[in-house]
Amino acid sequence: IDHLLNRSVSGLSGGDRQRVALGRAIIRRPKAFLMDEPLGALDAEFRNLMCQELKGLHDRIKATTVYVTHDQLEAMAMADRIAVMNHGVIEQLGTPSEIYNTPSTMYVAGFIGSPPMNLLTLPNALEPGQTKITLSGDDCGTLHCPESTQGVQAGDLVLGVRPEHLLPEQNGPLPGEISAVEYMGTTQILTIQTPYGQALSRVRSTHSFGEGQSVRLNFAAQRASLFDNSDGQTLPMQVAHG
Repeated sequence: IDHLLNRSVSGLSGGDRQRVALGRAIIRRPKAFLMDEPLGALDAEFRNLMCQELKGLHDRIKATTVYVTHDQLEAMAMADRIAVMNHGVIEQLGTPSEIYNTPSTMYVAGFIGSPPMNLLTLPNALEPGQTKITLSGDDCGTLHCPESTQGVQAGDLVLGVRPEHLLPEQNGPLPGEISAVEYMGTTQILTIQTPYGQALSRVRSTHSFGEGQSVRLNFAAQRASLFDNSDGQTLPMQVAHG
């Protein structure tokens, strides 16, 4: 930002003002930073570059940084630990990997990830220790799920699976019909209507899919989460073996 040194702050754009403010704070060498959406006025491409620059500065300066953002992609890319807040309440505190792979609530599951986690409401009840869920309907099969130490009454069981883990499989237990295909370069996002709600599946672009195509879906038990819809909390569980 050398070219901005002789200009008044009032004559700067919103993005330049944010960068100048960051520079002023950094040269003071504080022990801690509080940054409230410091990149909010930047365009997407420049924001990505600044994310990398800020992470590099943090690693060099070694100062504790509390970074506030509504952009979950920024948080996942930059943070050592993330506090996901909902109406002023911390829903989950953990590393990006913990937040992404083991969300503690349905809110976190639906907020983190692009696309977010699929949340399918099942009509079944769940007993403690149960690892199989038999779906109703002639065209449905049996889901293998994580082993939970807590039961859920019928109508409150929610299955959570990330789009990259919910994949078309010839003999999968979950039927659906593709309603949209979004090409993303190396991958494509399938929007699929199932008996238990809309689901998204991220697959390689080398596979051919079309709108109106019937598919069957499956997932590995260890990749799934189970939630109680009555309180939105994840169920305590162990990975099902076999």
